[in-house]
Amino acid sequence: MSRTIAISDIHGCFLTLEKLLHNINYQPTDHLVILGDSIDRGPRSKEVLDLFLSMQVKGQALTILRGNHEVMFLDALRDPGMEPRFIRAGGDAMLRSFGVRSVWDVPIVYSDMIRKTIDYFKDENALYVHAGFNFSNEDIFFDRESMYWEREMDIDPVKTGGRPVIHGHTPTLLTSIEKMIRLRDLDHEINIDNGCVFEREGFNQLIAYFPQTNHFVVQKNCD
Repeated sequence: MSRTIAISDIHGCFLTLEKLLHNINYQPTDHLVILGDSIDRGPRSKEVLDLFLSMQVKGQALTILRGNHEVMFLDALRDPGMEPRFIRAGGDAMLRSFGVRSVWDVPIVYSDMIRKTIDYFKDENALYVHAGFNFSNEDIFFDRESMYWEREMDIDPVKTGGRPVIHGHTPTLLTSIEKMIRLRDLDHEINIDNGCVFEREGFNQLIAYFPQTNHFVVQKNCD
């Protein structure tokens, strides 16, 4: 059976991602769902995007969601006045990985790939999003801003069809992530962002989550 594998908040940590994929014995038949914030802060955003481009060229199953850092990149492309915000939020590291000084100098093949990221994904196992959904709306898929920026959710399982919401965005202690996975069927929420780029106790790791079997694999940051 093909596996679905969710990974979030890579933040330019290519070597860590590469090792994580090796450790989980990633196969081309697996479906990778990347939950946004693939870029910025870490040192190798370009290499992360190169890997995704290679997977797409090979026709491998890859779904890339849009996180708030992709939003800030696209905002800077649309409005030069927004570029300082992008840079302050870690975009300077992305630009260094490309050897350029402005988002306008990033080759268009990468900009286009970021433009083609999607807001959410759903399958029979879960709903996948970068940050969260606005459950005060009857239609939780209406509020795009919440999908990029939400910090707290009061999940209504009726509106999710009983499926858990798998997301990142807010760096979370590994012990808390483990608890969410244990209680998935009660709380209907799993945050898999362990703050890969943050060198703090209980953080600094990248997580691969397997919704079909409700387990995860952790890789310490090695970038």
